Amino acid sequence: MSDQIHVIDHPLAQHGLALLRDKSTPSPMFRSAVAEMTRQLVYAATTDLETTEVTVQTPFAEATVQRLTQPVSPIAILRSGGAMLDTAIETLPGCQAGHFGVYHDKRVGATVEYYLKLPDQVEDSRVLLLDPAIGTGKTAVATIARMVEFGATDIRFLTLLASADGAEAVVSQFPNVQIYAISTTDAVGEKGYLLPGLGDFGDRYYRSR
Repeated sequence: MSDQIHVIDHPLAQHGLALLRDKSTPSPMFRSAVAEMTRQLVYAATTDLETTEVTVQTPFAEATVQRLTQPVSPIAILRSGGAMLDTAIETLPGCQAGHFGVYHDKRVGATVEYYLKLPDQVEDSRVLLLDPAIGTGKTAVATIARMVEFGATDIRFLTLLASADGAEAVVSQFPNVQIYAISTTDAVGEKGYLLPGLGDFGDRYYRSR
């Protein structure tokens, strides 16, 4: 596997994945597991951010602290990536977020873009693309290509599940992009779902129980 692909094998991440795979997991627990794994992905994808030393005033005295020198911009790939965005924003106080609506239309064999709203400083940011799954990699490739068109040069793709072939297809086209995933062992089935997969992510995440 390419060294651009990073698997989060922390026990809590793998336990969360077990909850997501289990069809009997209720939606509230499913959503909590997605949030926890998203937080782990964000931490993993930002461990090498640079900081600078500044002085602040606490309620009692001055303190020397570290602040980020580069903005971080989480961008949700709609619709399912929206499930990861709130946690990413909570983990990155003060960040500017974005949304990108795109899907792969199997009928015409092409990706279709229907919405795009990016942060103002995307070209200077570490861009965190959020999508729960990478199947064939076509949607991921199309998304990254659009980010590059807008000047993004530091791009990380955060996903829960990825097929090995899909992840490799992404990094082979974009050698500067890093992928962070909880698992890369799934295969793409005939209908486009990952196997063993999670089922329909949106249905399981947004239903009431």
